[in-house]
Amino acid sequence: MNENNEEIRNESTAAKAAGGSSEEEKKIWFQKSEKSNMMVPTAAFWHEVLEWVVTLAVAFAVAFAIKLFVFDIVKVDGSSMVPTLHDGDRLIVTKLGYKPKQGDIIILDSTYKKRMEYFDNLAEDKGKDELSFVEKFFAERVGMPAQLKKKYYVKRVIALPGQTVDISNGHVYVDGEILDEPYYDGKTSPLSSSSMTYPLTVEENTVFVMGDNRNNSKDSRSSDLGLVPYEAVLGKSQLRIWPLNAIGTTK
Repeated sequence: MNENNEEIRNESTAAKAAGGSSEEEKKIWFQKSEKSNMMVPTAAFWHEVLEWVVTLAVAFAVAFAIKLFVFDIVKVDGSSMVPTLHDGDRLIVTKLGYKPKQGDIIILDSTYKKRMEYFDNLAEDKGKDELSFVEKFFAERVGMPAQLKKKYYVKRVIALPGQTVDISNGHVYVDGEILDEPYYDGKTSPLSSSSMTYPLTVEENTVFVMGDNRNNSKDSRSSDLGLVPYEAVLGKSQLRIWPLNAIGTTK
């Protein structure tokens, strides 16, 4: 009997202790103000809030860095890569350490060269050799013409620096050899409205690109795009994740 009473007393004491600790915890976060007689947050409360803010900020920064430097998800807009890719397809694009290779499907910034010219003109107006990163950041968001803002294309790498491209008799030649293109069985022609001339040797740190839908593609055959600088290449398309019935690697 005594043992049972002792157990009941112990349980009761534990319950009170638990309740007491809850009250103590409540007192840590809030305390009554001497001036207003209202419950106000304590320093411990604001310390906890600060920890959460820092945690969320770090998580956001990591996510932003991954999107900027590691990989991204992009949506295909248009039909220039049909039949390989279609309008509305969503692709995973890898960026980190990527260097273009012949045959790769890449994402590129089609307005990069013209935007760099715009920055150079701004720098010249300010008497500078080059705008700083911060100046470029704000220039892109204030006053830049809409046609110079980033616009991404999906294209295929046809030739690399130092290689010579020719388009003749419906075929694409790279270094004098007909390019093997299992992804395309039609004819390829130069664009009549372009000032590009062939044969053409690809300049250093640039690539020659075309869409798989040759009759409906604005690509390196166009003098408006021309050779694409490495700096304008966002990354390589690795995987199509949408639509679900077409999930797979992109080649």
